[in-house]
Amino acid sequence: MRALRLFAAVSVMLLALLNVSYSAIAVASTTEISDGFVTIIDTVGNIVFQTGLAVHPGDEFIDEDNRVYVVTAVQGISATAECVREESISGLWPDTIPVQAPAQPASQLVSIYHTHTDESYIPTDGKSTVTGDGSILLVGEAFSKRLSELGYQTNHDKTLHDPHDANAYQRSRRTAMKLLQQQPAALFDIHRDSAPAKIYDFHVNGQDATKILLVVGRQNQSINTTMNYAKTIKSAADAKYKGLIRGIFIANGGYNQDLNPHSILVEIGTQYNNREAADRSAALFADVIPSFLAAGTAAPAAQAPAAQAPAAQAPTAVPAPAISVAPDIAANTNPGPRQDTLLIIGALVVGTGAFLFLSTGNLQEAKTKLLRFGKYEFGDIFRSRKKRK
Repeated sequence: MRALRLFAAVSVMLLALLNVSYSAIAVASTTEISDGFVTIIDTVGNIVFQTGLAVHPGDEFIDEDNRVYVVTAVQGISATAECVREESISGLWPDTIPVQAPAQPASQLVSIYHTHTDESYIPTDGKSTVTGDGSILLVGEAFSKRLSELGYQTNHDKTLHDPHDANAYQRSRRTAMKLLQQQPAALFDIHRDSAPAKIYDFHVNGQDATKILLVVGRQNQSINTTMNYAKTIKSAADAKYKGLIRGIFIANGGYNQDLNPHSILVEIGTQYNNREAADRSAALFADVIPSFLAAGTAAPAAQAPAAQAPAAQAPTAVPAPAISVAPDIAANTNPGPRQDTLLIIGALVVGTGAFLFLSTGNLQEAKTKLLRFGKYEFGDIFRSRKKRK
């Protein structure tokens, strides 16, 4: 009996540790590093990418020139990556194809929100974060204003999701679901990154602006559709403002994109850029919207995360060739913590049964011992609670 109690206690401890470890994984997959940024270098020592987003082995980065890098190792704030191929997406929106606004832009709704509502720009605000009033909200407003000038309906949701912690995406998830109920044609979560200013510096018509990073989460059952959508956005931006989009980061996170495959996280500049430059880039990004947002196209309402709906084609204003997505980032290659937890619980149940059978020699005695264990152990728990009362 003492051995059985010990086995049960160890099982409970294992499950508790498992829950904690998977919670940590879920947190790490959707957070930024607390201070500074991660520098990713290639096999010959060239800097490929710098970002304040958490970086994990297996993450991918499509750079400005459409080279695809896969992160192979991460050590603190340094990481290494290998160039594996070059994507053919630059020709999706050639300059020879006229880019025109949708026929009925007033019928289209573009929704905007901010998971990290405290994000700010140091040269303008004096600090990188301002709780309850981050200037990222003003960048979102510049984006919304330019879209309105182009004839779109906009819904710029300024719901606060502070503090800037691991649960921010859970809080903003409610906002995203509310916005998706209105079936917008596009949904953008606007952020600013953390990296050296020069990484995001951009100039257009002699004015300072900032580069923009698109972020796609790997924990998304419709990642193929989301990737096609992000590539279409980049291709359209490259045709109009080459260099505005610094790349696409395919990260080990969810970013609430499982709710809708046409939801995109957009990083506009870094905390070391000034806000006016970020405002200018937000307006430039708005100018690109008519290039890829087909008239009359509405994103579906929020999906249940577990639903395995067939992936829809990314909306485009002109026909575009299919864009392949690397199989190593397909959603079905990452079953997730829940499935692993169930497997381990199943293994514990089978192990307990085997232990009882081996220690007793027959099923009837094993059943009797298990019932006796439950009677006395749970009886002790309830009796101790009564005594405390």
